Amino acid sequence: MKSFPILVALLLVVGASCAICGCTTEQTSTTPQVSEDKELMVYCGAGIRGPMEEIAALYENETGTLIEFTFGGSAQLLSQIELVEQGDLYMPGATAYIEKADEKGYVSTTEKVVYHIPVIAVAKGNPKNVTCIEDLARDDLTVVIGDPTGPAIGKTTKKILNGSGLWEQVDQNAAAKRATVNELVVDVCMGTADATVIWYDLYVPDKMDLVEIPQDQNDIKVIPIGTLSFSENPVEAQKFADFVASDEGKAIFAEHGYVIYPDPKYES
Repeated sequence: MKSFPILVALLLVVGASCAICGCTTEQTSTTPQVSEDKELMVYCGAGIRGPMEEIAALYENETGTLIEFTFGGSAQLLSQIELVEQGDLYMPGATAYIEKADEKGYVSTTEKVVYHIPVIAVAKGNPKNVTCIEDLARDDLTVVIGDPTGPAIGKTTKKILNGSGLWEQVDQNAAAKRATVNELVVDVCMGTADATVIWYDLYVPDKMDLVEIPQDQNDIKVIPIGTLSFSENPVEAQKFADFVASDEGKAIFAEHGYVIYPDPKYES
């Protein structure tokens, strides 16, 4: 009979040990797993949304790194960068904006990708017979322009018109000033504007015609991509910048109608 209490005690010890082991196993199995997915945030000019979303999808598929975009006018995006000092990359419509960001200490590295070539977009069939930049000052045209304080195309349009002594007249007569180049494209496609200045790569053949601006009157830009100095993932940011500027990335831009950098025709 003395052995019975000893047996019970042993069973209690074994049971307690099993309970402890069970608790330890359950706790280990519910410990959250650290995700290895990486994510980058890119401030990107609205005019290059199409090719950049395609490049991002390809990059995500190849690397697993997620690309999140904030699209807008180049100046607007720079103001946002200055305000929040967050994010990983900046891709405006012209190098001037990268240079401004660099002056403020926001940019670590840059890569040049493609050209932005300004052209005059007119209604399909060119019913108002627009032939040159001087025609944008005509009173019989409904002209819309980019806001010179906003998108890269606005600043570029002002520079082109200033060079021909036309800015003040066009500025006063403009039916509207748009915050993004995409809005200018819509205006011409929808027939609410007779003419505007857009980038060549945004030309919609079925909806508009183009009038080229002579190179000596034009202000051709280079689209860069830059990594931001306060990026929390600088290595990944540089990898994505390199991918955008690679032959693979540039090929996607070419499919969207862009002229790839460098090109002897546009290098002074």
